[in-house]
Amino acid sequence: MKWFSKGYPSQPSWGWNKAPPKKSLHEIGMAQTANPIMLNLVELVHWLPLIPAFLMAQSILTKNVTWTNYFDGDEQRTLLFLLSPIIAFFGGLPGIMMHTYEGWQVAPFDSPLRGDKENTNVIVSYKNNQWLRIVAYFFIFNMQYIGLQMFSYAVLGPTFCDGWFKFLSVGGFFIGYLGTQEYKATFNFKWKNTAGGSTFPLAWTTLIPFILSATVNMYAFLKLGTVIYPGPLGPIRSLAPPVLIGLGGAIEGLFAETIFDQKIHAFAVILFNLGFWSQLAMITSV
Repeated sequence: MKWFSKGYPSQPSWGWNKAPPKKSLHEIGMAQTANPIMLNLVELVHWLPLIPAFLMAQSILTKNVTWTNYFDGDEQRTLLFLLSPIIAFFGGLPGIMMHTYEGWQVAPFDSPLRGDKENTNVIVSYKNNQWLRIVAYFFIFNMQYIGLQMFSYAVLGPTFCDGWFKFLSVGGFFIGYLGTQEYKATFNFKWKNTAGGSTFPLAWTTLIPFILSATVNMYAFLKLGTVIYPGPLGPIRSLAPPVLIGLGGAIEGLFAETIFDQKIHAFAVILFNLGFWSQLAMITSV
């Protein structure tokens, strides 16, 4: 096969074929975790949230009259509510693209932008590409911001923040997308005797609007939960979806991408799935 037609892996390259562990994983003693069974599991759990996302949208569509009445007769809020889980899933596609390029292996990173005087070619069978990671994070967080704000606007309504919520939402997106990418929240993290590495390669201009959006989103879940889950345990059940999804993201960013154990990667994404399914349980309770 000519070089311009090769993939990673190549020959064979069926969907279930995975490339051998990267050289950098051998160097830090994590190669044994990057076996085909584990890597296929990691890939599978990245795609599985599509199921609850679709079921949520279907449930909202089926009960659209009920939801529209709850949203004070505003069909636009019902539409945004329906689209929010779909946006949440497809907002993760940049990560799936990145992982496919990497052979579904979390491994130490190197950047092709290190400097003009250095050999900046990142060999895919050796390490993962830091610049690709930065680009993927950028699109993931901006897309997730949209999904969070759609859900929050649907639940909290146009009068939230004295009627400024819609404008603040749009402004937050443009700050996150167009703001300077020079100053990032990146820091090094090392857990005990593991390899360690950089984490959260995300600009502050993107991260701060996302944090604010996630905070408002949790409040929106609490407000929705007062109707769906009355009782003393209502707040806990209401916050389960955003907390599980957020916890999965934190574990992937802090541990999976610094320890480079594929099992941790799988566990983090399983938490994403639990968050989606708990949100489905909440929505279908209506």
